[in-house]
Amino acid sequence: MTVTDEPIYLIATIRPRMDRLADAEREIRALMAGTHAEPGCVYMELVESDEDPTTWTMLEKFHSRADWEDHMRTDHVVRGNEVLADLLREPTHLAFFTQRPTP
Repeated sequence: MTVTDEPIYLIATIRPRMDRLADAEREIRALMAGTHAEPGCVYMELVESDEDPTTWTMLEKFHSRADWEDHMRTDHVVRGNEVLADLLREPTHLAFFTQRPTP
């Protein structure tokens, strides 16, 4: 991973346990509230597919990779990830993206 000053985009695929759905959503919403207050966060939105509401997607954008790395060390993210470990069917899949350069 290369740290740059360019914006970083992230798609997180989240598969909550169906028997703990409300708990998972509550924890994710708390994590989002803390993240929205971070200066490096441009946006963080939780969405779901009409075709598969059992899988959620978090769309995120941070000002830079360094801002995202700082985000991952915040108390609300560390705590949230610990709690979410028991509320998910599998670990969250993270996919990172950067903007294509303008020709």
